[in-house]
Amino acid sequence: MKIIHCSDIHLDSALGSNFSAAQAKERNAELCATFARMVAFAVRQQVSAVLIAGDLFDSQQVSAQTAHFVLEQIRGASAVTFFYIRGNHEESRDAFFGMQLPENLKTFGNSWKSVRCGHVVITAMEPEGSGWLDMYGQLELRESDVNILMLHGQVSTQPGAEQIALPLLRGKHIRYLALGHLHSYQKERLDMDGEYCYCGCLEGRGFDECGEKGFVLLETDDSGFTSRFVPFGSRTLHEVRVDITQLETVTQILSAMKQASAHICDTDLVKFTLCGAYTLQTQKDLVFLQKMLAPDFYHVRIRDESRLRIDPEGYACDVSLKGEFIRLVLASARSDEEKEKIISCGIRALMGEEVTL
Repeated sequence: MKIIHCSDIHLDSALGSNFSAAQAKERNAELCATFARMVAFAVRQQVSAVLIAGDLFDSQQVSAQTAHFVLEQIRGASAVTFFYIRGNHEESRDAFFGMQLPENLKTFGNSWKSVRCGHVVITAMEPEGSGWLDMYGQLELRESDVNILMLHGQVSTQPGAEQIALPLLRGKHIRYLALGHLHSYQKERLDMDGEYCYCGCLEGRGFDECGEKGFVLLETDDSGFTSRFVPFGSRTLHEVRVDITQLETVTQILSAMKQASAHICDTDLVKFTLCGAYTLQTQKDLVFLQKMLAPDFYHVRIRDESRLRIDPEGYACDVSLKGEFIRLVLASARSDEEKEKIISCGIRALMGEEVTL
């Protein structure tokens, strides 16, 4: 028997902090397309159940188009049973308000509910209020069953709102604890009987979600139980750090950035982080670098964490306007970051360059 564990798909995300309006619309369409590909994979691989462990949608403000799309995908895969719990981003089921749910979509409420699927029993709930504290004592599972538990929240040692206390779930005959909330794949032992797993999100949406994304495929029979991560995202997000300490020209910096990202597919998204130290002579034009790299990938962002390196003794006796300016700034009570920015802008202005603050 095969089971898919997915979560945190976040359909209808705003995506405004990373993309233009056109790219955000395209990326949202890709999120829907990846969900549809996963459903098609489930049908093709004769998967019996798909566990959606919360945050199928990014909020309760879901377009009718997206809600209908999801239901039609589920309805079209009639041989697969879908088990869906809400996450912390979904405060209500308004996404499906007034719509007829497919018979193969199972939803849950604020008390434990168990559904048998072949020789596996899937148990889940959506805790509210005091339910986050009371649910452990109310959970009863049979040792003779192959039990899968589904929850959405952060693992913890103590119970609390949106906190899942692992010590209180040990010894409950759980073979697999399917979790949602964290957007990276993590799997650990729960106890001698089973394991707990965050499958991560299906697609990365921002640069805090770098790396391969996908779902977990479970396979179980009377003799065993296995799980493995399946990379499935249509695009991958990467963060590439580039040390510019020994680089002086913008061409050298660009070459280092291209070399560091040479292994990345041109359909992926890349955030370059410049680090190290630079001098007043270093050519560091972020606008130029952005324009030169933009055609290489689906989306490019550049973050500058490099720091200006100035030897105060080198300007102690410099009889020039530049030397006087640097000495005045270095002697001020401003922070090192402010001094760096003032000196960098001031020197560029003294050299006749256009400075944009």
